[in-house]
Amino acid sequence: MVTCPKCGEEYSLGRKINHSCKGFSIEHGVIFNDDRKNNPWNCYSIDEVDKKILNVLQRNDKISYRELSEKLELAASTIHNRVVKLIEEEIIKQFGAIVDPEKIGYNSIAIVGLSVDPMKMKQIAEIISSYDETQLVAISTGDHDIIAQIIAKDEKSLWNFINIKIKTINGIKPHIHVSNFLDIFKSTHSIKIA
Repeated sequence: MVTCPKCGEEYSLGRKINHSCKGFSIEHGVIFNDDRKNNPWNCYSIDEVDKKILNVLQRNDKISYRELSEKLELAASTIHNRVVKLIEEEIIKQFGAIVDPEKIGYNSIAIVGLSVDPMKMKQIAEIISSYDETQLVAISTGDHDIIAQIIAKDEKSLWNFINIKIKTINGIKPHIHVSNFLDIFKSTHSIKIA
């Protein structure tokens, strides 16, 4: 079920619905702000079928629609349509292989905490994001303005990257906090969907 955020009316997913209420519309079970170009906002509501699909795909994104339909006891066309919708709504961000960094020669992983000029925060985050060595870059609250996860072949490569590429960015404050990973007990992109 999808509930309109303005009038509170409820609609079941899977039906074509054109509902307008004070600037909001519901189409195919998705709530949209009518000013999508300037102020995109949607609140796609996933149901139990979507949750089951997502849980399986997170474990095995190579599974065929036929195998998935047998596993979930649904028509392959239903599975296909649901997956397409989940991709369109960017609930599924991407498919792909997750590689063990150590097995391909990347033996140094670190989290780097940066304090930066607040007026340059977004620009600095975008610069750091452009480097191949960064796996995650986020603006955060707490002790650091920007947190980055960096991967390198070894300690020397890591420190060269930090000293040559990170510290030289205009707007980064002198104190940089680096926490190297020694052992990784869990690393996953999966989210339990209940």
